[in-house]
Amino acid sequence: MASQSENLKVIFFESASENKSGKVIADGYFSFVPTFKEGDTINMTLARREATNATVHNPIGHKTHRVDKTDWVLMVDERSKNALATLVVSVSKIDLIDKVAETPDIVATHG
Repeated sequence: MASQSENLKVIFFESASENKSGKVIADGYFSFVPTFKEGDTINMTLARREATNATVHNPIGHKTHRVDKTDWVLMVDERSKNALATLVVSVSKIDLIDKVAETPDIVATHG
C-alpha cells in the first residue's frame, strides 16, 4: 500500500447536529498520510484569490472546524488484492464563541 499512496482517500464528515443530518463536506486523495489528531483545529475553506473573507486568505491562522475523531476504513480490492485505505475525519464547525474562548487575554501595561 505504501507504494500506492494515491489509494489513500480522506473524507471529512460533519456529524449530525440537533436539526441537521450528518454529511460529507470534503473528500480527496492524499499523496501522504495526514496526521490529523482529535482536538486539532483546521481550516475547511477553499482558497480563492477574489474572496474578501480573511478566513480564505489566511487558512493557517483562521480555523473553521475541530477534529472530533478519526477512523480508518480498510478494504481489499478482490481483483488486484491491493489494500485500499480511507481515512474518515469527523469534524465539527467551530462557533464564534469557541474562537473567542481560544483567544488569549491581552493585558496592556504601561510604565
